[in-house]
Amino acid sequence: MIYDLVIVGLGPAGVSAAIYAKRAGLKVVCLEKAMVGGYLNYIDRIDNYVGLYGISGPDFAFKLYDTLKEMNVEVKNTEVISINVGEIKEVITKDEKIMCKNIILATGRSPRKLGVEQEEKFYGKGVSHCALCDGAFYKGKNVAVVGGGNSALQEALYLSNICNKVYLIHRKDNYRVGGQIVDNINSKNNIVQLLGKNVKGLVSNEDRLNGVILDDNQKIDVEGLFVYVGFEPNTKFIRSLNIVNDNGYIDVDDSFETKKIGVYAIGDIIVKDYYQISTAVSDGTIAVSNIIEKNNL
Repeated sequence: MIYDLVIVGLGPAGVSAAIYAKRAGLKVVCLEKAMVGGYLNYIDRIDNYVGLYGISGPDFAFKLYDTLKEMNVEVKNTEVISINVGEIKEVITKDEKIMCKNIILATGRSPRKLGVEQEEKFYGKGVSHCALCDGAFYKGKNVAVVGGGNSALQEALYLSNICNKVYLIHRKDNYRVGGQIVDNINSKNNIVQLLGKNVKGLVSNEDRLNGVILDDNQKIDVEGLFVYVGFEPNTKFIRSLNIVNDNGYIDVDDSFETKKIGVYAIGDIIVKDYYQISTAVSDGTIAVSNIIEKNNL
């Protein structure tokens, strides 16, 4: 079978594209190596999506999954290894080779690491990128959150309701966000804000984290370290296509097509001004609409 469209990745952007492709009657298959919803599954609370104020990330992700199921969209749980581009494209997965006319890449981003010694060693043993997943392990204990963006502040607030004390560490003197979320941080008596500081080292007790060292040599006794210092686009598997820039992101035109004809990219892996759920959903809608128009589908 030759599909009209293969969608790689099922975060909000990929699911949006799948919905519009299915409604248009395209032969479409979606490939997702982990969970539908992508990074949504690791977010405690979402307050900025129309009509779903206060929804948890996992609940939002389940709604996306349920929509695909109700619409009978074909979904395969598999990882894409590589892509060959021609008039007919080949998507190579761990299990098979899938032929298609068009591809939409929607693989999203992954949390960036701090880059300090022993960080990998203590991942899952004190170091985490997901307060929603791991916060309960630190109930009544002291933890640290590193970062100054919305994710870091939101997760610090979440942890403050579980943990004894939360150290919020940010390398600059001001957060990258403002408004109500900063007011909420300031109102919490058990959140200690350490601005203008960097984590330069980890301290362990046998095989578990029990502290961090800041760049002024201050040691903070914590059993958990939650890292929110940005993201890296998941584009390594398509480096050979020469559509990825030096920062790992993909440049697209107004129709979300890359410089390879029939290969589109949407969501958090493209160069754009705003990385939001709402813009990701819009990307999927526009990309599929343009595919339909260009191919007379």
